[in-house]
Amino acid sequence: MGIELGLTGTTRLTVAPEHTATAQGTGDVDVLSTSQLLQLMQQATIVALAGRLPAGMITAGLRVNLDHLHGTPVGSEVEATARITRIEGRRIIFDVEATSDGRLVGHGRVIRVQIDRDSFLDRIE
Repeated sequence: MGIELGLTGTTRLTVAPEHTATAQGTGDVDVLSTSQLLQLMQQATIVALAGRLPAGMITAGLRVNLDHLHGTPVGSEVEATARITRIEGRRIIFDVEATSDGRLVGHGRVIRVQIDRDSFLDRIE
């Protein structure tokens, strides 16, 4: 069970007041914040990789490109999906999208890089 093209992960969130741009200080409208949308998409990448990394390896975010297309009000359910579209050495490239009630809320690309967990922790301490 390794990392393969086409692997997908999905996450869901019911938008609550704490997920809004108003609550997170990134706007003054009670809709899903862009930062929360990105978090949901990042979580979908982690779900796609669950149980697939070699022992001792983790991934870290390297690059994100995100278009947030529509506001999503409190009470709405948002579903994010991440699909591996390329693997370049240690880099894993995902296409991500989020929908709510059949409407595309956002889409983009997330690049994560495989790293040795212990080496990473040694470098940041």
